[in-house]
Amino acid sequence: MYRMILSATLALSVLLCVPAWPQPAEGAWDAVPMTALRAGVAEVDITPGSPAVLAGYAERTGPSTGIHDPLKASVLTFDDGKSRVALIGLDAIMMLQSWGDAIRSAVEKETGIPGNHIILNASHTHGAPHPMTEKKYVEMVVAKVAAAAKQAVASMRPVSLGYGEGTIDFNISRRKLGEGGKLTGELNPDGICDRRVKVLRIDDGDAVEPMAVIMHVVCHPNVFRGANTEISGDFAGLGRAFLERNFNGKTVGVVLQGCCGDIRSNMPPVGSEWRSGSAADMTWCATSFGAEALRVAARLRVREQMQTRPTQFAIRAAEDTLYLDVNPAKKEQIEQYKDKLRDRIENGKIVFPIRAIAIGDFVFVGLPGEPVVEYGLGIEKDLAPLGKTVFVLGYCTGDAGYVPASHMIDEGGYEAQGPYNYDSEALIRDGVKRLVESLLAK
Repeated sequence: MYRMILSATLALSVLLCVPAWPQPAEGAWDAVPMTALRAGVAEVDITPGSPAVLAGYAERTGPSTGIHDPLKASVLTFDDGKSRVALIGLDAIMMLQSWGDAIRSAVEKETGIPGNHIILNASHTHGAPHPMTEKKYVEMVVAKVAAAAKQAVASMRPVSLGYGEGTIDFNISRRKLGEGGKLTGELNPDGICDRRVKVLRIDDGDAVEPMAVIMHVVCHPNVFRGANTEISGDFAGLGRAFLERNFNGKTVGVVLQGCCGDIRSNMPPVGSEWRSGSAADMTWCATSFGAEALRVAARLRVREQMQTRPTQFAIRAAEDTLYLDVNPAKKEQIEQYKDKLRDRIENGKIVFPIRAIAIGDFVFVGLPGEPVVEYGLGIEKDLAPLGKTVFVLGYCTGDAGYVPASHMIDEGGYEAQGPYNYDSEALIRDGVKRLVESLLAK
């Protein structure tokens, strides 16, 4: 009789799609281990309220014709009881020195966070207004980001941090060498590329949805190329929105762009022309990015992952300015194109600001301009003996263009057009290493 009852119970449970045995209730074993570190987050819409000239392609001379998707700025603030820092990600093409200085000054005024404790990072979307021409837009962003930073500081509470990595498949090197070691202008599936998505999950309680998720990626957000005339955060903004939607609107995604000067989405040209991505291309890239960050962040919430989370955090921040020699062979060219040059040159030296923030064992390095992927990978290698998790960011505050690896100068291509010399790569990497080592020694 017992066996008959048990069999009937099992059969009924299958039909009703419920387990035959009750699942254990959530309890202390599922609690998120809070720390003394406090954090706050805020997100603000920075979509222009009127048509604006878009950056990224010289052939787009007229104003934007609509809004494909909104632009956002995300502000994360951290406090260890002694120091505060802020990480700010923006849907923007670049972060000019003047724009960055204005934002950092406004944030410091609203929050008290020192300007040298703030890293600003542009996603490099090619669907955002040009900061050199859209002055009123720049002023609007400064005010909105400062207000968001104030909100983030006001909302700070104890948090727990978990780190993980995922992988994307849509980014690719755009540097392929032909005969004589010169660039051919083709995509290179065998070229150096960083396909990792680095994820830092920030929890402020036991909810399944995190308070915030840092999403670090290495790829040009120019799926939509010059043919697009609508405002867009490109795959970076749409991928962030995908993650936020799937965490039920309770999470803020913070996109941080890496060193992607020579990395783009894998869309081979049609005929002799590079194609502007279609809706299908954008869906592939944005969903891949957002879904992978979501997958990693979700896994970081399970008990076994939480048991590995760090418990102690000390906040430190530092910055320095490197002065690099101009390539002698480029001096005539630089003089000829000085009005269009993105790099700041003073007294014959390239002005190259670098920044670093440490939050416990998580180190964020900020570089200006468009460093190629070898900088991100190389700096990680340089800092590996320190035993930290390193996020290397390009597109931070400063006036710089493409920043090539030394071997690229003779190979040619977009990345080698600027004023950098053969020793620039080594000097930048050495400067970053010294800065981080001194930071962590404090």
